[in-house]
Amino acid sequence: MNGLVSCVVPSFNRAHLLKEAIESILCQTYPHWELIIVDDCSTDNTTTIANKFAEYDPRIKLYQNEKNIGDYSNRNKAASFAVGKYLKYVDSDDIIFPWGIETMITCMEMYP
Repeated sequence: MNGLVSCVVPSFNRAHLLKEAIESILCQTYPHWELIIVDDCSTDNTTTIANKFAEYDPRIKLYQNEKNIGDYSNRNKAASFAVGKYLKYVDSDDIIFPWGIETMITCMEMYP
């Protein structure tokens, strides 16, 4: 079990929720992940919060759109940065149990 998981977080004005979503990824028992956050021109502190985490952990990457492209286009753009074997969308209001990704990977590897 060693496939990289690309966790993608499309975000827009989610400063009040983003910290918990990021922390739930940082607490994963499965260590082989990258976290890609693509901000869609937020007007709150979303990018400030994401930047603080990106400075702390090199697995976290923040991208900022030059103009607002909307939810689904932003999701697709976020996925385009992924390099992992697996892709996991984590919306900015999601929280994943610490064993969540490990459980998903175990099942996918057992039953390809």
